[in-house]
Amino acid sequence: MRKVIQHPVYGKIIYTEGFWTGKKDLAVPGHDVHQVSKRSFLVDGKSALLIGSYLGGMRLSLDGETIEISAKPKWYEFVLAILPFIFILVWGNSVALCSIFPVIGGAIGGAIGGIGIVVSLLLMKKSTSAINKMLIGIGVFAATVFVAFLLDLAFLSLAA
Repeated sequence: MRKVIQHPVYGKIIYTEGFWTGKKDLAVPGHDVHQVSKRSFLVDGKSALLIGSYLGGMRLSLDGETIEISAKPKWYEFVLAILPFIFILVWGNSVALCSIFPVIGGAIGGAIGGIGIVVSLLLMKKSTSAINKMLIGIGVFAATVFVAFLLDLAFLSLAA
């Protein structure tokens, strides 16, 4: 994931975070940047510290100034993102509910719900409109539940 912001003093600040590894990188064109540790950098000899993550909100503390790189998700983004996980957790572990609409639960259902959380937050992060974010959250919820439903049907057909 890559985020480029414009700062009045430092100009363009480029933040990159690896999706699989979580490796953080900071680049400020025209300025000398050296990585000291995983989250700590030196920009023109001044200490810079990355605080947070791309999905949860990222800030850069540089020479006593806090620069927002990635905004924190709103409360409704968290609710919509965690909804598929909670639904699969509750629904997939109830025999009575699964007799109405079967979805896979347990570790596989939890993994599907966790993937749904990350995908939902990533897609909502790219949108600026609140209505689009809500539609994305509802769409990812429906897709996650549908995948859990299809996997449950596949496991039921194997057991029969």
